[in-house]
Amino acid sequence: MSALLKPLLRTLLDVLVLVAGLPFLVAGYLRHVLSARSATERPRLVWQSTPIKSLSYMARAMAERGYLSETAVTELYAINRREDFDHLVFPAVSRGKLADYLCSGWMAYRFFGHSLSRYDVFFMYFDGGVLRDTLLAPLELKLLRLAGKKIVVMPYGSDAFVYDQMGDPLWRHGLMMSYPAMGNHAGRVQKRIRRMTHDADVVVGCLVHFTSLPRWDILPLTCYPVDTQRIRPFAAPQTSGPIRIAHAANHRGVKGTEFLVQAVQTLRAEGVDIHLDLIERVPNHEALERIGRADIYVDQLVMGYALAALEGLALGRVVVSPVDGLPATDLFRTYSYLDECPIVSAGQRTIEGVLRDLIARRAEWPQISARSRAFVEKRHSFAASAQMFSAILDRVWFGKPVDLINFYHPLLERAKDGEQASS
Repeated sequence: MSALLKPLLRTLLDVLVLVAGLPFLVAGYLRHVLSARSATERPRLVWQSTPIKSLSYMARAMAERGYLSETAVTELYAINRREDFDHLVFPAVSRGKLADYLCSGWMAYRFFGHSLSRYDVFFMYFDGGVLRDTLLAPLELKLLRLAGKKIVVMPYGSDAFVYDQMGDPLWRHGLMMSYPAMGNHAGRVQKRIRRMTHDADVVVGCLVHFTSLPRWDILPLTCYPVDTQRIRPFAAPQTSGPIRIAHAANHRGVKGTEFLVQAVQTLRAEGVDIHLDLIERVPNHEALERIGRADIYVDQLVMGYALAALEGLALGRVVVSPVDGLPATDLFRTYSYLDECPIVSAGQRTIEGVLRDLIARRAEWPQISARSRAFVEKRHSFAASAQMFSAILDRVWFGKPVDLINFYHPLLERAKDGEQASS
């Protein structure tokens, strides 16, 4: 009986919270109608709702372009600081499980209503906006569209992985090693992805997270930037002395950590003066300092690269991650800018050989370091991110005929650069 009563009780509570939140929704729509903005005005942006640092990076990139650009998160993780985000929708202080549940839903409706008159373009991940845990979660994007809002959706990880739709078995297996329970939710995740894709004005794809998306409209290697003004090289990698390797070893299965450990142990047994720093469960500033002291940063050995690799590039490290030999990497070499990337490619079975080759070419490390920094400034800086999101806004807000699907097409980019050089 309790198994039947629990979902009924939850539904009843959700209905009560919705009734309590309806005045905020109605008031929000009325304020929106009374303060309607012209499409010629610069849009106001909000970035929701999962509290990962890349969210604040994207918002800051557009704020530096002169936009009102704010973040709104539904909670804080242990590694977060409150000042990292503009709005915390739910209170950080617990009032008890039932009170927290009721209060969080009520506050979600309140913030949603407030946002209708404050923002014009909503950027969010595939796990939804502030209404993600309410009865109106399936209708959130439709409600935004009803109010004339523009919606840009992008993936960050678990929000967009549907295991049984992933074509690369190594990538799928690595995810299962680190996140085994996600396979049980594949149907729910897929349904949400398809619904949000249908309702979004623009879907941003990226190398590591696009595999389960039914559609993408623009194809950067990552949708987020790195703070190249704050993160700068300490010094060039050393061409003599001990070899220092850093690796962020959280989620070891999806990173392939054990293969890196084995490769380093083998080289050390052969007399190579090599040291491995496994970085786990430390604040970001400490992780950056340890990566910056290394010569080589190994990001992950299963698929693509992520934010920590961008930070390694910004620090001028020799970065190692798999960027070759997969259908996904072929796509991004053909239609995006992966061919420009100086990351040294390696996988689980090739990492030892790649390290041997790098050691044999140690004199080249300062040149690789310089290319790393130049690449991240060109493609992953705040300015580069703002260029992409400005193009998206040109299309969805200002109605310009921007060819987003070919925005990073190498042949078209070169032709455009040639035209600009000759004019």
